[in-house]
Amino acid sequence: MPGRTTTSPSRFPPRNCWHASARCCGAQVSDSVTIGDLVLDAGTYRVTYQGQPLKVGPTEFKLLHFFMKHSERVHSRSQLLDKVWGDHVFIEERTVDVHVKRLREALGAAGVMVETVRGAGYRLTAQPPALMQA
Repeated sequence: MPGRTTTSPSRFPPRNCWHASARCCGAQVSDSVTIGDLVLDAGTYRVTYQGQPLKVGPTEFKLLHFFMKHSERVHSRSQLLDKVWGDHVFIEERTVDVHVKRLREALGAAGVMVETVRGAGYRLTAQPPALMQA
């Protein structure tokens, strides 16, 4: 009918209202993950271990973020390629090995937290055998 206004339902479900208002107001939603002494803050793109900042490359950062969000689970090379690089990218599965090696080097003492599971893939664990024996 002409001259009549209708109200449409909000495009954000109630559980997302805070997140929507945070985006509107410029507030940042923290995306920090902590496993043991290892802390990754995706919002500020920082990684620390035992309070010390670590320098991690962009691909290793994405790989670490995925590992930390899904810790204690074993991920095959092909799963990591799909989840970290995306399923639209066509690269060798051995590329994952190179980036895991770089990640371990960047993590220094925390590198032992990234475990190789022979015949299956990789996982990030809060209690690697090398840290438990120390």
